[in-house]
Amino acid sequence: MNLGNKILALRKKKGLSQEALAEKVNVTRQTISNWELGETSPNPEQLKLLSKELNISIDELLDNDTKNILIEKVSNTEALAGLILKIIKIVLIGIPSFFILLIIFNILYKNIIRNRDTGREIEESIHCKLYGEEHSYSVTYEEYTGRIVGAGGDSYFYDILDLGKYSDGHQIFNIINDYVKKNGGSCEMIKERDLNNVANMYIKEGTLTKTGLTIVIEEDTDYNISYGEPFWLEKYNYKTNTYERLPLISDNCGFILPAYNVTPDKPLELNQDWTCMYGSLDKGTYKIVKDAHFDSDRPVTEDDVFYISTEFVID
Repeated sequence: MNLGNKILALRKKKGLSQEALAEKVNVTRQTISNWELGETSPNPEQLKLLSKELNISIDELLDNDTKNILIEKVSNTEALAGLILKIIKIVLIGIPSFFILLIIFNILYKNIIRNRDTGREIEESIHCKLYGEEHSYSVTYEEYTGRIVGAGGDSYFYDILDLGKYSDGHQIFNIINDYVKKNGGSCEMIKERDLNNVANMYIKEGTLTKTGLTIVIEEDTDYNISYGEPFWLEKYNYKTNTYERLPLISDNCGFILPAYNVTPDKPLELNQDWTCMYGSLDKGTYKIVKDAHFDSDRPVTEDDVFYISTEFVID
């Protein structure tokens, strides 16, 4: 059982919701969800808290994930060491020391490049407010190396900071953030287009049925974010431990066009009826997802779209 599945199983065994466990280990509910889906992993300090709250040792919690990786690394190291020893025995017969060093270096270099784990591709965005205007820039990069594999957003930061000359995603975000702060602005980091750490969406008490609900969206920021009427539903698959988007029973369901803004003193309430799209829901754990975008003077593109979600259960 991998780490995410183990956290999920132990949490349910303890009768804890994601929100309850998140509160005990000082993280957000979305962080718990990301751990259970295998998208991210807890750091050492968070592992200590998880171990305490789930009543399990860290060794047991990390059993397959860490031990297998360590075994594999040890095996690879032993194999590489054996290869190097064989080469040394050969070269000691008569090859000059210069060529010995050259061959060993070449083998080590190729082995490192061949086995380098770049990690998964991560998409992060930075949204900043500067001189009364808002600007966004998104970068997709390799998890371990930081190497950029894609970037987009409005051209303000790209042009003024000459971002095209940088190849490391982390470096780009640091450059933008430093520039904005030095000029009296502020920035918000958004990972995988998830706005749950910027805004809060929840279900209004007493409104959940098998065919709809009322959501409430609250913000405590001064960013101008617009939320449209469209939404979709995802259902949790306990076999794969992932949320899967529900298929539509009809694609002729229309939405009204206006977009809605939220301010700290004025939450947004939206009635969401999915009778046309999904009919009446069966028992299960679901997630309602809405898209949103930061307001700007330019047309909204795919790079500008972000998401906010909340979970619910149909008994």
